[in-house]
Amino acid sequence: MSEFSITFELFLLILGLAMAEVLQGFARAYKLQSRIRHGREPGLEPVRIGWLVPLSALVLLCHQATFWLYLYEVRGNVPLNFLSILALLALIGWYYLISAAIWPEEPEAWPDFDAFYMAHRRFVWFGVIAIALLGQLARATYSIETETQDPAWMFRLADGADTVGSLALIALPFVSHARLALALLVLVLAHFAVIAAVSPWIPV
Repeated sequence: MSEFSITFELFLLILGLAMAEVLQGFARAYKLQSRIRHGREPGLEPVRIGWLVPLSALVLLCHQATFWLYLYEVRGNVPLNFLSILALLALIGWYYLISAAIWPEEPEAWPDFDAFYMAHRRFVWFGVIAIALLGQLARATYSIETETQDPAWMFRLADGADTVGSLALIALPFVSHARLALALLVLVLAHFAVIAAVSPWIPV
């Protein structure tokens, strides 16, 4: 066990808090809709949640789960020093900020969640793209390659899904049309579904 492995649990805790922040958004949105539907707050205006924010939250959770796998893979090879601790804290702290921005802090202040998505999409997706690139760089630097005997078609399927998901993710910050953004989010989630299906045989 490396020295860095000792601090691994601390960073997992912070990452878990970031994921909990995303999940809490689902809970707040559900409770708000429930209060409106049952007339508990008669003066409260109806809120349209739509699909963009919930699907974005699901995409973010999938990326955070992937980042957790990267951390697990490299944990034994990362040297323990102040720079490595600061770098990882910055990455996971960045994830936490994105998690806090994916849902409205006060849902009733945004009658249409799609408008909230459009107002914050660049901060969210540029952040996710940057963290994903840094995570891949760290993985390439510190992971140990292992030989696998998996079928070639599985690798081609995983590589194709990665390509489609990456291109869709890169396009998301620039798309201001709701239907196109929705289609791209579905593509990214479909990519994660394919990766999840082949993950028992091919590492993420």
